[in-house]
Amino acid sequence: MTTLRLTRSSDDQRLYALEELGTLHLDSPDGERSRLATAAAGDRRWHLAHVGPFMNTIHAVDATGAVVGRYDDAGLREGGGLLWSRRSFAMRCASRRRDRYTLVEGDSELAMIWARNWGSHPVRVVGDDLSALDPGLLLFAAFVVRVLAEEWASVGC
Repeated sequence: MTTLRLTRSSDDQRLYALEELGTLHLDSPDGERSRLATAAAGDRRWHLAHVGPFMNTIHAVDATGAVVGRYDDAGLREGGGLLWSRRSFAMRCASRRRDRYTLVEGDSELAMIWARNWGSHPVRVVGDDLSALDPGLLLFAAFVVRVLAEEWASVGC
């Protein structure tokens, strides 16, 4: 089992690093309830944003303008479908408090992502073989989990 930590930069309160794999920069002035972000891994960059009339879809757009990632909310803040580079995944709620989500492909649980403690404590990403997953996918999934947790918290649960 591998554990990666997504930690906040001490220099920039909107910048998070997923250990050596990449970074996630929340693109809102205060870093709170961010609906936009920039993910980076090596020389690759993606712009992450809510889209659609009900803002229930999140896109990851690469430097060429191509949509390489897409998350569609299944409703009731339970998770939803996630596409990354033509591969289909699901984000499933893994706890009653909506603070953990599992990234699933078919019947395989690939990673567990904790949504709590975006701030002074690291967010944990745990899986059997995280090195086999695209860093962009892990960064996108972490952003999706953050958005899901924010939405759940906004309804007072």
